[in-house]
Amino acid sequence: MGTSRPTYIHEARYSSAETGEVDELSGGLTFTGVARCGGLEDQLYAARVQTAGTVNGKPAIITSAFGGNGALAWEPVPGVVAYIGYSGAQLDKGAIAALRRLAARTRLLSPEQWQATSPTTSDQINDFG
Repeated sequence: MGTSRPTYIHEARYSSAETGEVDELSGGLTFTGVARCGGLEDQLYAARVQTAGTVNGKPAIITSAFGGNGALAWEPVPGVVAYIGYSGAQLDKGAIAALRRLAARTRLLSPEQWQATSPTTSDQINDFG
């Protein structure tokens, strides 16, 4: 049986070169997202994680549960998981440090700010079969 998915995930994707962290994350993809905890926590319980200090004073972990080479995840406000991850270079101390630097620059968007980015949607289902 697989893990459940959150009803909604708000995610943005960038070329790692756009983030200023290309030396550590390579020329691959950097992604950041936010979702209500339920499904993401389910994925975290099913995956390997390691503690990774804090992001803006909140405990953080490193995991590959969200795809890519790795992601840094934390709970910025109760009931919400935020994450920033990448695909490209090997997950090592340099990549983790780069994710921590990127995470320190993040902020939550209001629903209006998110809609102003003209997001695309991708419907996904929970299939436990």
